[in-house]
Amino acid sequence: MKESRLLQRFINNEIEETTLMNRLGKDWDQLKEIAYTDPDRFGNLLRKLSLPNRRRFLIQVFNLGSAELRLLLLGKYSRSASTISDLSNPLKAGRRFSNELLAKFAILTRVPFDYVYKNQIGRNRWDYKSFDFAGEVVFSIEEIKDRLMFATGEYRQINGYVLESSDGQVYYLRLERRTEAIIVDLYNPDMIQMSHFTNLLKATSLTWSVFINQSVVPGYWHWMFIGAEHESAIIRIKETEFKSIQHTMRLC
Repeated sequence: MKESRLLQRFINNEIEETTLMNRLGKDWDQLKEIAYTDPDRFGNLLRKLSLPNRRRFLIQVFNLGSAELRLLLLGKYSRSASTISDLSNPLKAGRRFSNELLAKFAILTRVPFDYVYKNQIGRNRWDYKSFDFAGEVVFSIEEIKDRLMFATGEYRQINGYVLESSDGQVYYLRLERRTEAIIVDLYNPDMIQMSHFTNLLKATSLTWSVFINQSVVPGYWHWMFIGAEHESAIIRIKETEFKSIQHTMRLC
């Protein structure tokens, strides 16, 4: 398709970024298809973009409207629409945002902090800097249990958590609550913590599917869990947002 060839030409250095953005217009379907089917290619595309357009692409891929993004980044009572519009505005590229706001944005979009903070990405590796700035600290895996509930209202709820366990280990989680499903990213489990976490999920009344998801950083994978009352909701999410996943397991 036209947009797919356009994106590939940009990746291949055949056209400039301004040409890409001018020709892409507001049709983002092919961009989303790349993000959902080929994380390596999508990561390469992100790294080639300037910072404002990289943020803009992430907003589009995660279907984040201005009102929802403002709620997720600034809270329920914020009315600062300009902050959200400036985030991906090339004319506002010099505006400084707090590390906490950008860290929340990185957690939302499953990218390292530098992807939303720096124009040029140097060392392309996964880290947990975003959780240091914006992760809520909990001290036992059981504290997550009370948060395993569906979202109410119009929008999703997405938070990052830093689990500081009694044995001195630190673990990082992204918890997304939707009206019909819960999605959990567990970024760095060991076998013991993984067992504790899966037991916690199995103790709920939900059906859970588990798989390993590839990030935009080459070579970095992490565990993901999708829980819902009906398996049809899990299938729908996997078929639309995680098309690159080949193998999944069901927690029994």
